Amino acid sequence: MAEREIKYRGLKTFQIFSGEKKSVWIYGFYLKRGTYGDPGPQAHIFVYENGYEGYRVDSKTIGQFTGLVDSTGKEIYEDDIISLENGRIGVVNFHDGCFVVNYGSGARQALYDVQDWNMTILGNRFENPELLVSPTAPKKNEPEEQELGMPEFEPSFIARE
Repeated sequence: MAEREIKYRGLKTFQIFSGEKKSVWIYGFYLKRGTYGDPGPQAHIFVYENGYEGYRVDSKTIGQFTGLVDSTGKEIYEDDIISLENGRIGVVNFHDGCFVVNYGSGARQALYDVQDWNMTILGNRFENPELLVSPTAPKKNEPEEQELGMPEFEPSFIARE
């Protein structure tokens, strides 16, 4: 069995000169560390380009590479929304020690079981929440929006058919 590359991605949001907010995915290895002036350890993705450079990312968006690619060769990460050749749509999660495709309502299937099927990445739950059925209501005494300004989803959310 071939070893898979251990790497992560995280979404970095910043403001450009025009005042517009822009988000980019950073790919590399994950480390939670503190830097001068931070209130505590922050999530960072480090990239090796003539030395290591660390980028602070939103910790809610960090996802691990599954070791698999879709039918177009694009790497599949946690929180990706994928379509399978049987027409089912689900979200990739890590559950009980393995990557799974979560179809919602507790229905899930090991990603290992469908790795030979044609899979297509439709998007991810952070940039494409419209691909998901309505989110669950926020829990009592919790903020209504995440740091990225998107509704909070329970792990058992449902992907649209």
